[in-house]
Amino acid sequence: MVNAKPIALFSINNNICLGQSATIVNSSTIPSGSINTWNWNYGDGNTASSTNGNTYNYTYTSVGAYQVKLVTLSANGCVSDTVLQTVVVNSIPVASFNMPASVCMPNGIVAFTNNSSVAGGLGLTYVWNFGDGNSSTQTSASHTYAVINTYSITLRAISSAGCFDDSVRVFSAFFDKPIANFAVTPDSLCQGANNDFSDLSTAPNSSIKSRLWIFGDRSTSIVANPTKRYNNPGSYTVKLVVTNNESCVSDTFAKVVRVYLQPVVDAGPSFVVPQGSLIRFNPIANDSSVTNFLWSPGFGLSNATALRPSLTATTDQTYTLTATAEGNCTASDFLTVKILRPVIIPNAFSPNGDNVNDRWQIDNLTDYTGVVVEVFNRFGQLVYTSNGYGTAWDGNSKGKPLPVGTYYYIIQLKNGFKPLNGSITIIR
Repeated sequence: MVNAKPIALFSINNNICLGQSATIVNSSTIPSGSINTWNWNYGDGNTASSTNGNTYNYTYTSVGAYQVKLVTLSANGCVSDTVLQTVVVNSIPVASFNMPASVCMPNGIVAFTNNSSVAGGLGLTYVWNFGDGNSSTQTSASHTYAVINTYSITLRAISSAGCFDDSVRVFSAFFDKPIANFAVTPDSLCQGANNDFSDLSTAPNSSIKSRLWIFGDRSTSIVANPTKRYNNPGSYTVKLVVTNNESCVSDTFAKVVRVYLQPVVDAGPSFVVPQGSLIRFNPIANDSSVTNFLWSPGFGLSNATALRPSLTATTDQTYTLTATAEGNCTASDFLTVKILRPVIIPNAFSPNGDNVNDRWQIDNLTDYTGVVVEVFNRFGQLVYTSNGYGTAWDGNSKGKPLPVGTYYYIIQLKNGFKPLNGSITIIR
């Protein structure tokens, strides 16, 4: 009697992930009779023998490609041919990422660094879930959270074989950015004056750790309330950036400081001139933009608001020039006008002790600084000399009265004047 030979046959999901069970579905047949033994070889060193062909699961403990073999045996002892299927067990990715220590709000960007890996040279794709309803498929993702909260972030790493791993971390290290603000007194001033800056910055839920002032003239400061002096006129944009204890940096706060030109004036040389002389003042201003001038007193000047007015000199006077520039910046200087009145020289006097015309009184001679008066007798001998003429000559020479007669004088007025000369008669 010839018994029928069984036909071994099965199916298996041949591409699985490590830890995932392979499902084995038996479909062996026999033309007549029955199969009473199924002998399995899983290709990993393990075998099994069963008395039924029910579907079941088998789990591999290592990554690799395995040949699964089946041989069936009929009730009459007939053995089937060996059939085999290959199953590939793929490695599981390791999902991993880093997060920043803290993020500053609002509009702080949380940058996630992907450190995921997978064995076997497989490719990886990613799905991020940021915990606020938003997601990304970037490798290393960044996300801006709208509000401060606690968020559960999930990274799923998926291999090209379809195996995946999830990494879940919680992020809540949000800090408010500080708010930079300052006041400046004054915000417009004259060149060479000081600005006082006051830090008005705030740091919600923290405190200010550091400051950086940028004054717009290439100078900076890190003190809380600096004092600044600008050397040159102009408009300067002053900026302040502050940092809190969590190293959050504020947006830049800015204000404009206007520095006006400080005028500098020199009223020019003073004058010593004969009474009635026409003179013109010759001052100097430091900048052509200084256009507002005022001389005081203005009486007698051709134009008290002109830089270089003219004057007919009639009296001794001090004149002050005030220059006013943009921003009401002012400067002053002065000059003097000294009048030299005409010298009136008597040609005789009578030093006889009657208190009438006892001295040679020369009117206005004291106006002439440094004047020298010399008197000679008819023999050319010097009988009187005086540097200055504070006390009029009494007709004596070396303490003794000179005789009646005619004498000759030379008066050196200096100050650019020619010497005066003539005769004087002493009458007793």
